[in-house]
Amino acid sequence: MNISNDAPAMNYVDYFTNQFPKDLAQMAALRDELTIRQGALTAAEDAVADRKKAAKELEDARKEAEAIRNDVKYDQESAKRVLAEAVEKAQQVSNDTAATLNQIAVREKEVAAREKIVTARERNLADNENELINAQKALAVDRDALRNDTAALEARIKAFQAKVAALTA
Repeated sequence: MNISNDAPAMNYVDYFTNQFPKDLAQMAALRDELTIRQGALTAAEDAVADRKKAAKELEDARKEAEAIRNDVKYDQESAKRVLAEAVEKAQQVSNDTAATLNQIAVREKEVAAREKIVTARERNLADNENELINAQKALAVDRDALRNDTAALEARIKAFQAKVAALTA
């Protein structure tokens, strides 16, 4: 410890003309790098939020698919009942039977179309789930890289602070 203060006084003019612009440029570069890294963190948080939203949409789509399946079962049962009634009435009125059979054919086509839609939605949901899993893996890799970059940045900041401390000492 220097009690008598016999160290030479710091030359502020020399520091502000020579070293300060270099230090300022380096601090600006560090600030820009921190801004970029903060953007990467925000992107990771957005990806997590998107994953949660996609999981909710997946659950909603599954519920909707189940409702459609129930509708299909109901429509099939209804079509079978209508067909049984049409067969019983066929002996009485042949024209009514033809109209009833046409209605049943239309309903069966609708049921088949709904089944195709449900199948396509299930495939789409499975594809989306795989994409989400892959995105989650990529997110984990990006987080690890970001942690490594942050550690390197902290080391650079400590080295810079040590230089500043050495210059001021």
